[in-house]
Amino acid sequence: MSASAPAPSVARWQSGVMLTVAAAVVVHSAIVGLWLSPTSPIRESIGDDKLASYVNPYFRQDPMAMDPAMQRADEAMRVRAKVLTREGEEIATDWIDVTEVQMADMGLFASRASLSARSLATNLNVAVVPLPGEAKDVVAQDLPDAEIETRMRELQAAGATPYTTRVLFANWSMAARFATLFVGAAEDGTVEQVQIKVGLRRVPPYDERHDTKLADVDFDWVTLGWREAQAGNPQAQRGFDDYVDGRL
Repeated sequence: MSASAPAPSVARWQSGVMLTVAAAVVVHSAIVGLWLSPTSPIRESIGDDKLASYVNPYFRQDPMAMDPAMQRADEAMRVRAKVLTREGEEIATDWIDVTEVQMADMGLFASRASLSARSLATNLNVAVVPLPGEAKDVVAQDLPDAEIETRMRELQAAGATPYTTRVLFANWSMAARFATLFVGAAEDGTVEQVQIKVGLRRVPPYDERHDTKLADVDFDWVTLGWREAQAGNPQAQRGFDDYVDGRL
């Protein structure tokens, strides 16, 4: 029977290092826990200034930055249209912030119409924000339906990738239909052309968050060119009629 190999010994200095690291982790976790916790006798006895002097300079762990519910960006979409009235006059409507209308409906039972406005704003920003300056000039031009293929080629020639171009035009078409249905429900007349602009604002830099909130930041807007109205079927229009009624 062979003798078993002796268990490896742990040097005293190694044990000391492990205990020191473990103690540091426990202390750090306790301090950060107090920093994130609501006001309590323990937190008040230490003082917010002392907690902040440890947490902020070294770990930059603002309580809001660790909040999973914190909103880090805000997006918006506005629409307007050229409408032929029953009297035969063409008028241009004011801009309607459809995402602002949506905010009144946010909650567990938010309607599909309200959620689609925010979704379209997000998808359009994904495609529009990275565009180089020349490409943004291209999408700012009015776009007849007959020139879509030509405009897509022009956009790629101005620096947009084929993928970004496809995403932009797919969502632009959906947004144009949304705008047609929405304004059609809001105005008494026939929608002939629609225009969309999308906005994006981001949470302020870390050092400014205590004085400036996301709601204080101005939107950066990108305005797309006029497009021909994209009418939906009668059922879709009735759905928008019911949704818009009483909200504007």
